[in-house]
Amino acid sequence: MRLAALMLLAGMCVAQPNTTQTEEPLRVLFLGNSYTYYNEMPAMVMALGNAQPGRRLEVKATTRGGATLEDLWSLTTGLTDLRTGKWDVVVLQDQSTLGQNYVEARWGVNEPTGLLRWARYWNEEIQRKGAKPMLYLTWGRKAYPEFQTALNYAYSEAAREIGATIAPAGLAWKRIRETQPQIELFDPDGSHPSPEGSYLTACVFVEMLTGKTCEGTNGVIVRLKMSDETQRLLAEAAHFAVTQLQAGVLTNLPRPNYGLTRTMPASTATKPEDFAGRWKGKGMMMDGEYEMDLRVEMKGKVCVGQLDLQNAAKKIKLSYPLANCTVDIATLLFATSDPRLVVDEYKAVLEGDKLTGTHSVRETNPYKRIQGSFELKKD
Repeated sequence: MRLAALMLLAGMCVAQPNTTQTEEPLRVLFLGNSYTYYNEMPAMVMALGNAQPGRRLEVKATTRGGATLEDLWSLTTGLTDLRTGKWDVVVLQDQSTLGQNYVEARWGVNEPTGLLRWARYWNEEIQRKGAKPMLYLTWGRKAYPEFQTALNYAYSEAAREIGATIAPAGLAWKRIRETQPQIELFDPDGSHPSPEGSYLTACVFVEMLTGKTCEGTNGVIVRLKMSDETQRLLAEAAHFAVTQLQAGVLTNLPRPNYGLTRTMPASTATKPEDFAGRWKGKGMMMDGEYEMDLRVEMKGKVCVGQLDLQNAAKKIKLSYPLANCTVDIATLLFATSDPRLVVDEYKAVLEGDKLTGTHSVRETNPYKRIQGSFELKKD
């Protein structure tokens, strides 16, 4: 089966070796998002791989911008493409920060719960096709190179769980950023790959798929305006990343800190009425620090009231009635919900004259994690 969609390489002039190929091609399905489709990276992989003698590559890519593995399952033709095609390798790429993760208003890479869950689902289908899974380890954002640590851990755990190999693009990017910073791997947005970044990634895939490096393939993709020296450095970095992977640098990694809210102190409340009144202070929400105005009226262990939130810099004002408000032993519990049905759950204790607490968005989707804390004083 020939995959015509990517056999025509738009804008690329590819020099093919004059060798007769009798072996079946290696058929690769890429499932990912913009980190996959930017600069036609899968087509680069095929062009670079086929510029050298040996088994030919045929590739197809099913992608959606910003997609998680869950989105690729339900919002694209990826599952149909997998089930109806003939594949040797299926490449899985999750969203670049594994979804949303805001803790104490700080953005970071999410816990790998979603990646692990959906990698398992995809792998069940991959195994039914007799194909092999390969996980595409991406890179940390330009302004957040520290994201690489959490990505390394997440993809290594997923690979261990489903028995996948890893294409260590993130390690190759780290190598170039540390040793050849004059090579710009990023698009101006600081997230997506430049043509050089996509070329580096493609070289990682070529070596993982074929066992051959990109050295000696300079000029294969004519539309890439890179010097021979830049292409050589990128090929060397890709090879370095693959050798690091083979040396075990992604095995037995310690779990990183994905962000923690403050630890709740012991409560000094002695009765539910201690929580009654008007409390004002500051809280860390998803996107910043907010002024909080909480009013609580106790009726036994049940309470009613209102929470007002304001961020003057962002010109945001929000007001919510308290829902499910109660006192459990010495802890105040309540929730708020907005018209989008986003439910934020709060719990607070008395700490002397302060009302100290945490909040988290109620979410069953493992790709979303939003938590924060607050400290209020009675007005």
